[in-house]
Amino acid sequence: MKKEEDKSTQLEKRSIEELLTDLRKEKNWSYIDVVQALSKMNVFVDEKMIKKWEIGLEYPDTNTLYKLSELYLIPATDFVTAKNNSYTKGSQAIHKTFIKWFCYITGFSIKVCYIFFYFFLYAAFIGAFLFFISKCSEVLT
Repeated sequence: MKKEEDKSTQLEKRSIEELLTDLRKEKNWSYIDVVQALSKMNVFVDEKMIKKWEIGLEYPDTNTLYKLSELYLIPATDFVTAKNNSYTKGSQAIHKTFIKWFCYITGFSIKVCYIFFYFFLYAAFIGAFLFFISKCSEVLT
């Protein structure tokens, strides 16, 4: 009973990006497989759009959400809830949008980009601090 409650709680907190990625991987589908399955349902998207959905750069519209629920055989309310969770998470961390775009353009994973940007942030902070110290010592001498 507790495992079922934990699973439903996880589903309620999952973002649309996580949900779409997990569902696609559960079926062992590539992006092309999803595009082809959706085209049979008269939803015409390309691979890039599926990738953008899974990264969180864009979100499927309501009609597409209903078609995805038919495709993956899960309730449409799960998709709507996941989309709302994505909006909530996105508004709490707006800097993630820049990292997501960087990942999409370069093809790196999100974890690699986070490590890179935090390293860059710390290096920039240390560089600015050292620059400030050098300018202060010039003024004092």
